[in-house]
Amino acid sequence: MTVLAVLLALFAATTVGFGAWAIAVTVKLRRARRMIATLEERQLAAGSAGPMRRPPRALVRAKTAVKALSETADLLRTHGVQALVASSIEELTEWLREDGAAVQRATAPDGTVTMFFSDIEGSTQLNVSLGDRAFVKVLARHDELMRSAIEAHQGEVVKTQGDGFMVVFRWPTDAIRAALEVQERLAAERGKLRTHGVKVRIGVHRGAVVARDGDYFGSNVALAARVAAEAHGGEVLVSNDLREALIDSTEFVFDDVREVELKGFAVPELLWRVAPSPDDR
Repeated sequence: MTVLAVLLALFAATTVGFGAWAIAVTVKLRRARRMIATLEERQLAAGSAGPMRRPPRALVRAKTAVKALSETADLLRTHGVQALVASSIEELTEWLREDGAAVQRATAPDGTVTMFFSDIEGSTQLNVSLGDRAFVKVLARHDELMRSAIEAHQGEVVKTQGDGFMVVFRWPTDAIRAALEVQERLAAERGKLRTHGVKVRIGVHRGAVVARDGDYFGSNVALAARVAAEAHGGEVLVSNDLREALIDSTEFVFDDVREVELKGFAVPELLWRVAPSPDDR
């Protein structure tokens, strides 16, 4: 049961009467337990006909919800509404503390987070041409290379999907260094990645975000993903905001500026290709 659900339940208890609410909860709890028992029986029957499988995610979530509901009912029965309120406040405080720590690790002093999105250009066609088994090996090597470069520059992988990475950095310079290192390693790769012509496109943007449960949300996250979608294989593309943040840097060269219309955004965006400065090579 989420904090919001608990608070709504408390509101219901104070407006329609605690007794009626408790009876309704008890009835629904029994019904949920019966439904879960039925689902477990079906899962067991399906497993007996073949190899053991993990329980469906919906079943796991249902059991977790019923467990939380049972604990809430026990708390009400033994300690009353006051204890339930205290427990909910503790849960909310812990949730805010955990998410706050995650944001702080990736947030610069000005309140921005630098976001890095990447994927393999033409990955579907590459998968078809190589076959699933060979493509999985290529993907494993790609992931190894990506994670190594990201870790070397203090990046935090938020999530991956297929061949795509979403990464956050505290500093724009670290994000660009990691992106350029990925491209350098790919160019020097002597194994499967270079053999099969794997090219990664990377987009980088910075801005304020909202963090929740280890993930990041907001218009700036969407914009960063759109920037990556505009990049070509082997290219690191950055938003104008990120380029402005590094306007005095001599470590990178920003060239090949292009004005593009990004899906979902009303104002065209200036995007810059970035490369290491010749003096730093």
